[in-house]
Amino acid sequence: MFLVYFLNLEINTYVRASLKAIFGQEEPAVTATAAFIAMSLITFHCARRCYESHLLQVFASSGKINICYYGTAYVHYATFILATVGEAPLFCGDRVKENIRWIDTRTQILCIPCILIFLLASYEQYKSNVILANLRKDKKTGAVVTEEHRVPRGRLFECVSSPHRLCEVILYIVIAVLIPTKTMIIMCVWVLCNQGQYAVLAHVWYRKTFKDYPVNRMAIFPYLL
Repeated sequence: MFLVYFLNLEINTYVRASLKAIFGQEEPAVTATAAFIAMSLITFHCARRCYESHLLQVFASSGKINICYYGTAYVHYATFILATVGEAPLFCGDRVKENIRWIDTRTQILCIPCILIFLLASYEQYKSNVILANLRKDKKTGAVVTEEHRVPRGRLFECVSSPHRLCEVILYIVIAVLIPTKTMIIMCVWVLCNQGQYAVLAHVWYRKTFKDYPVNRMAIFPYLL
């Protein structure tokens, strides 16, 4: 997207035709600025999650992941990116850069608050993952000393069992606010249902496994669920 908007990269005709076939859009549904900000935030999020998965989080050596769940993750992120660019200027509608809508009043009002909320939620999600990883590491050396599950404490864990999932929902809501297309709203609802379900399952497991588990913690949404 950076290459298209700032370095005048021409979008392949087949790519445009494919996006039109998928989304059925004749004209852009969002401004170029909103789409670019959203894609930048998504790129940052994916880079951070890649770092956490490879260098921070501690997975059990005996752990396995269902192949369908693994494949769904790839489909999800591919769809997420397509939903961001598919209805953006130059990717659909007018191909003349000078004619596209760069920004509108709505984007001007919402862009800064959305960026700040996204970064705050991203930071809290990172800190939650640090807390989870440290449960299996030695406090002094940082070496992995156990693969057992323990009760996480601190920060948002004092309110909910899955703050990382709460933050994930917030991240997608922010993107949906920036790009309020039907496709992105559906993506947001999907993430809300998905993360909510897994948060409830984790919450039930915690309460069954640890008899001293804090009774005031909710599953994912403070005071609600």
